[in-house]
Amino acid sequence: MIPVEFLWLTLFLMTAVIGATRGLSKELGTASILLLSIFALEVAWDRFIGEMVAGLPGAMMPPNEMEAVYYVVVISLVAFISYEGVVLQFPVASKGGIVKTTLGFLGGMLNGYLLVGSVWDAVNTADYFGLEVSLGSTGQTVAIANTLTPWHNELVKYLPLTFVPDYILLALGLILLLAIVFK
Repeated sequence: MIPVEFLWLTLFLMTAVIGATRGLSKELGTASILLLSIFALEVAWDRFIGEMVAGLPGAMMPPNEMEAVYYVVVISLVAFISYEGVVLQFPVASKGGIVKTTLGFLGGMLNGYLLVGSVWDAVNTADYFGLEVSLGSTGQTVAIANTLTPWHNELVKYLPLTFVPDYILLALGLILLLAIVFK
């Protein structure tokens, strides 16, 4: 069994490759939406939704799992709409060839950090929902949360929901959005 962080890093790399094909202008447009959405989600959870969930009698899930579902579902929907819907484009000069690919790859890495990193952070906070995987061909199962490596535990300290302060998300998102609006 490979460590779970390889799954997350593979998804992160996939978003970077997608960014290389889309180009930097589209990736920065998506990044602005993701930054502002993550900020809004954190503020809404901290001020309203978290308190409502804590006050529910006989909840079917622990609060940390409900928070993870909240983040995963909303961030996934926002990312889907940002990638497949009307695409905001950052006003940068259109480049071609290797420059477009390289800059798009870097923009895709930013979006991978925001999208995959936020989902990873939320799922890790929920202890991977108690999911179990088979342990080789022994027929035994082990909880994912019990197989985390020291490298995983170090990486999750730097994921967006844990590491990036709210005001940084807001400031960067607004800067990118204003640059798009005031071309």
